[in-house]
Amino acid sequence: MVLNQNLTSCIQLVDKIKLKLDIRDKDEIKVKLFAILRERVGESEIIITVPAGITVNYLNSEILKKYPQLKSFNNKFVTSVNWNVTAGDTIISSKDEIALLPPVSGG
Repeated sequence: MVLNQNLTSCIQLVDKIKLKLDIRDKDEIKVKLFAILRERVGESEIIITVPAGITVNYLNSEILKKYPQLKSFNNKFVTSVNWNVTAGDTIISSKDEIALLPPVSGG
């Protein structure tokens, strides 16, 4: 019984610390879509709810699950974080500005 009370107290303390430090278990990531990606989805901005502390690769996989009409791009769209093209292992949060750009070819 005492162990259960101690465990409950610890959990409550951790929850209070998370609130104070603004640590979340989940993040709502806003993603801006451009060009053909925007046309396929029908929106210029989407919101994806994901665990906190994810990478760009994880976000992209969640986007493809939620918006299967983008699968034809085979994850070849460009992801920008805070106006910089980034690698897939970049860790992101809801405070970052995320944009998806269609693949670009040149010639």
